[in-house]
Amino acid sequence: MIETLFEAGYSVKDTSIALGVSESTLFRKMGQFGLSKLAFTEIDEEELNIVVATTITEFPRCGEEMLRKVLLQKGIKVQRFRLRQCLKHLDEDGIRARKRRRLRRRIYNVSAPNCLWHIDSNHKLIRWHFVIIGGIDGFSRLVTYLRCTDNNKAETVLHCFRDGVSKFGVPDRVRSDQGRENMKVADFMINARGTGRGSMLTGKSTHNQRIERLWRDVYDGVLSYFYDLFYFLEDNGRLDILNEIDLFALHYVFISKINERLNTWQGAWNHHRIRTVNSTPMRLYTAGMMDNPSAHVDDILPNTRTESSSDEDMESLDNRPVLSSLQISVEENRMRRLHELCPQNWRSNNHGIDIFLTAKQILSE
Repeated sequence: MIETLFEAGYSVKDTSIALGVSESTLFRKMGQFGLSKLAFTEIDEEELNIVVATTITEFPRCGEEMLRKVLLQKGIKVQRFRLRQCLKHLDEDGIRARKRRRLRRRIYNVSAPNCLWHIDSNHKLIRWHFVIIGGIDGFSRLVTYLRCTDNNKAETVLHCFRDGVSKFGVPDRVRSDQGRENMKVADFMINARGTGRGSMLTGKSTHNQRIERLWRDVYDGVLSYFYDLFYFLEDNGRLDILNEIDLFALHYVFISKINERLNTWQGAWNHHRIRTVNSTPMRLYTAGMMDNPSAHVDDILPNTRTESSSDEDMESLDNRPVLSSLQISVEENRMRRLHELCPQNWRSNNHGIDIFLTAKQILSE
């Protein structure tokens, strides 16, 4: 339990309070189990600068706290003052830009974790046939699932949603926009939580502020890198979005890399400190579940739309097109060459452009 709370971001003081023991008792138990909160990574300044510079490139526009958590996801734990010195040297323009973009927060209230999840799909990369599907817990701002796919079919959205459910449990209610891609999630929630109680709340995206705000951070931290990269490929004549082979090669090479970055970013987000509450999403979620594991929201969401699960109802709400997967047949020997020369765990010094061109050549031969 001590290790679980430490992983959720609890300090020694907060852990002792949560467990109802003194700090001296907790330190004694930590010694018995070989646990430590300080174990910083031994890394010199030159190597740290290289790692931080690479991380800034991979996760552009992330702030100091998020970068610190991204490094932690990579197994590197450094003191805050060391990271701050690196950022002043490597990303001075980024620091100034982030200060200019601070927002005034709107008031938002949910009583406990899993009372209300906000779900949505993001289309920033739709030009290249990528869709980002995600969900966030309204109480803690914990990202429950985040995935890049090549379609936004209802079955795919449900599959991603169930991934979040398998890790964090079934929410009491879900809020989404009025898109048809959420139909099967609506059916799931009605079967799990019942009808006539608002198990699936639908409305305008302006009412889905938790995840709408999250998409800005996801774009800044992950998607902007690929957005700029794919436009670069187009501008230099290396990618034709009207060519199915080009798009297939792009998906084959980059969809796993986008998901790798999203997974790292999600872990960093869930453990980064939120300035306004002086805690992390994982800590808020963990503490809330310990205090109120079976919370409901029967009285906090007045005057909202109730669930709707029929095809006719959902189509009348939103007629956005449903994006299907690319349909292209690739011979077995070419797929074998793709696996050999363009492995899913590729590493590149040229942002993956060389891997993409290799894949494109194999498919075009």
